[in-house]
Amino acid sequence: MSRKSKETPTNLRSEPERRIVPDAVVLELYRKILGVYYIEERLKILTRQGKISFLASSRGHEKVQVGTVMMLKPGHDWFFPYYREKAIAYALGMPVKDIFLHMLSREGDPSSNGRNMPEHFSSRELNLVSQTACTGTQFLPAVGMAKALKKDGSDAIVYVSSGEGAASEGEFAEAINWATREELSVLFLIQNNGYAISVPRNAQTTSEIHRIAAGFGLPSYHVDGTWYESMYETMPGLIQRMREGSGPVLIEAEVVRLDSHSSSDDQTKYRSDEELKRARERDPIMLTEKYILQHRLLSQDEIKGMRDKIQAEVNAAADEADAAPQPEPGHITAHIYSDQTPFFEEKEPAYISEDTISMVEALNRALREEMERNPKIVMWGEDIADPKGGVFGVTRGLTNLYPDRVQNSPLAEASIVGVAGGMAIGGYKPIVEIQFADYSWPGFMQMRNEIPTLRWRSNGTWSDPVVVRMACGGRIKGGPFHSQCVEAIYAHTPGWYIVFPSNATDAKGLMKTAARADDPVLFLEHKRLYRHISAKSREPNADYLIPFGKGKIKRHGNAATVVTWGATVYTALELADEFDLEVIDLRTIVPMDDEIVFNSVKKTNRVLVLHEDAVMIGWGAEVVARIAANCFDHLDAPVLRVGAKDSFVASAVSLEDEVLPSVEDLRRELTKLFRY
Repeated sequence: MSRKSKETPTNLRSEPERRIVPDAVVLELYRKILGVYYIEERLKILTRQGKISFLASSRGHEKVQVGTVMMLKPGHDWFFPYYREKAIAYALGMPVKDIFLHMLSREGDPSSNGRNMPEHFSSRELNLVSQTACTGTQFLPAVGMAKALKKDGSDAIVYVSSGEGAASEGEFAEAINWATREELSVLFLIQNNGYAISVPRNAQTTSEIHRIAAGFGLPSYHVDGTWYESMYETMPGLIQRMREGSGPVLIEAEVVRLDSHSSSDDQTKYRSDEELKRARERDPIMLTEKYILQHRLLSQDEIKGMRDKIQAEVNAAADEADAAPQPEPGHITAHIYSDQTPFFEEKEPAYISEDTISMVEALNRALREEMERNPKIVMWGEDIADPKGGVFGVTRGLTNLYPDRVQNSPLAEASIVGVAGGMAIGGYKPIVEIQFADYSWPGFMQMRNEIPTLRWRSNGTWSDPVVVRMACGGRIKGGPFHSQCVEAIYAHTPGWYIVFPSNATDAKGLMKTAARADDPVLFLEHKRLYRHISAKSREPNADYLIPFGKGKIKRHGNAATVVTWGATVYTALELADEFDLEVIDLRTIVPMDDEIVFNSVKKTNRVLVLHEDAVMIGWGAEVVARIAANCFDHLDAPVLRVGAKDSFVASAVSLEDEVLPSVEDLRRELTKLFRY
């Protein structure tokens, strides 16, 4: 089938037409799906005993899952499954005891050591990437991994799967668009059991998934996932062509869901007895046994012997796992961040010249130097390629230097971030751009649930050291959708470093640290400071790095401390001489430099926190809370805050000025501070 064809060959039937699968393959498949069956049966018992909190049975799906793994290369290919795929872990070779350790959330669980919920398997040795419970968020990281493999020249395939319900998620469409556009070797397996919990397929889509995918130019096929012959006719040739570079393929496999959606569901409330009876007639294990007996591959006695042996092995492994203790507490914050991200003492910079440069120039030169230093750095975003080089010019000239490493992306923020996450798992260092922080929210599932949790949820097995650059802030007449400050929202997610420089020197030093960090970094760039004269400063040389979590005193003073960051640093400096202020630029929001703040407050005994974001639940609230908890006895006055009004930022200059904090707002609050 040609890549641009929108035809979708169908290979769906209820009975095999001829005997095409080698007998040895049938018997191996049968042994493995029996293993899955007995694992599921023992898990049901453990769930009823209250020892397992969540069970999503793979009964009815096991043949397409095991069968697909048998056509791929475990240890070479990569796997991004979803929550109904313990058969994938088993078929890849995960020991049965490890499966039970994970499902029981016991000490020694190699997938997460009890951190991730059951059904979310992980193994670096098996190239089985740690899962989340979020439906559809696995698609974009899988595409990113395939992008990394293609760049490495590997013929490995990336398997990613879901039920048909998750194919309604927008990230599914974004993933097939990116994979098809770049001809990446992604095998999309959609396991259609007819239900998204209780919602039937006809309430989800107007068409079958393979027909929808074909509209993106993605070669898409339909198979019967309960008959291996149907898969065997279609998939091996497709997989071989994928290894030769033909690009992605989607398989929609019709399967049956023999058990309820999960241990907390009862499907008899929304499925009739007749429907469930028809589903049981397509039980993959029953159909495989029927085939084996029909073709005399095994006798009834041999089948019974095989069943008894597998059941005994499964039960022994389950008993051993059930005897393991609960995970030892006391380490829950381990692996939120890497031990490898550099923390060091900041040194005085050696400057290149006496001339000053803008923040745009500083960021561009930092990126250029780090790309020269590290060939694994790649970049993409909307409009970042030459000749435009980004809407603010930060990446100008980089495509000309590195045409295979700097590229434009689709206008899809979830894709920008999610594909970066997958490529980082594949060993690359993506530094990607969200054009405006205001538009980062479509990527929030990736930035909240996927990227920052990966190291933690896998107990340190995996990491996702992505850098996401965002232009933020107001004072450019941008109105409500080009003026947002987002640091407080993202700071509420553990796992991110959040950087917010106020000048060119710091921007370069912090960007170079971000490019070398082994953790996700959110790099916030205030739009007004890109070329503003106040933010211009001398350029440090290529060796200058600024450690995260180190603020800087911009002016020493004795009367009061002003803690601030970003563009409002200059608001504070305008009044610093008038009020004898000690002005602290935090530079990084997470981690925050508590020490520099506390020491200053203990000296001045008065403090005000100034930021451009809204006062209500802005980052200033956290700064105030820390000061109150640690410096209360040193305060001669309440801690005050100055920030934007609890409104949206308007476009008209007069209204923008009314919303955002001004010098006069600061003067008024400082006067109040000194009255105590």
